[in-house]
Amino acid sequence: MSRKLARTLVGVLAFVALAASTSAIAQHTLRIGLVHTPAHSYYETFQFFKENVEARTEGRISVQIIHSGQLGGEREMQEMVALGTLEMSLTGVIVVYEPMFAIFELPFLYTNRDHVRRVIDAGIIQEAAEGLLAHDLRLVSMVENGFRNITNSARPIDGPSDVAGLSIRTPENAAQVETFRALGAVVTPMAFTELYGALQQGVVDGQENPLQNIMSGRLYEVQSHLAITGHIYNLAYIVASEAFLNRLADEDRTIVLEEALAMSDFQLDLAEAQEDELLTELIELGMAVTYPDQEAFRDATAGVYDLFFDRFGEQAQTYIAQIQELR
Repeated sequence: MSRKLARTLVGVLAFVALAASTSAIAQHTLRIGLVHTPAHSYYETFQFFKENVEARTEGRISVQIIHSGQLGGEREMQEMVALGTLEMSLTGVIVVYEPMFAIFELPFLYTNRDHVRRVIDAGIIQEAAEGLLAHDLRLVSMVENGFRNITNSARPIDGPSDVAGLSIRTPENAAQVETFRALGAVVTPMAFTELYGALQQGVVDGQENPLQNIMSGRLYEVQSHLAITGHIYNLAYIVASEAFLNRLADEDRTIVLEEALAMSDFQLDLAEAQEDELLTELIELGMAVTYPDQEAFRDATAGVYDLFFDRFGEQAQTYIAQIQELR
């Protein structure tokens, strides 16, 4: 055998051995869909998840964060996860698949972030999420969207009467819709990805969102008034494709689920730390801020609870009672 042929055979055998060893390690890409920009705490949180998953799986899972609504709105990406064409997404419209989740966003349900953490630890929301499995969705983590506040371009808001008659964008969630109907607003549900343009063009007068969404969405550019109402606290939900999780080896599936839970603590701490800084920045950017009496808003929206108890029955009342007991 010639030396040239021998070298060729050695090279071929080495390539075959490398290919065989590589194919023995299951390679998966986990794509995460996000409507928010890299300026949002969600992006930093998913970076935390990415680094941990890739390190712990030693590269068997590659995580890609597809941000800024490149794949569409939250509803569209949630549907992609259910269909198995996207591995994971963050959603605020989980009610599309599990309507009962609307009750977790009733007005003034949570007193503070410590209360929220107790509710998460109690497993109340996780129990309600079991029905998602019928849609091939698994709730793997919860992160803070935050206490929602009202912005508008028409007038300062000092009480519920100042909301009456304003055209207000809400998410496509029944709790927000009914809360603002109770306040006398003209409610216009739409996706977050459409919101900036709608405010800029005057399609709606205002909207309601946590401070981090107001900042990262640059809504201060098209809104002049900010009212710190804290009328609804809502979580955002991280859902994963059950089909994707089932394709993973047991060890890697465990790692993904563990790191998804770790995301929750990481982001809750991050969001809380940013709150005062965000308000200061929004004031510096020119927003005029008012601090309405929450009791007046609480009284004006109290009837919303009965609407949802009528809609969802005894189970909804049980969940709400369990949450209130943890205050």
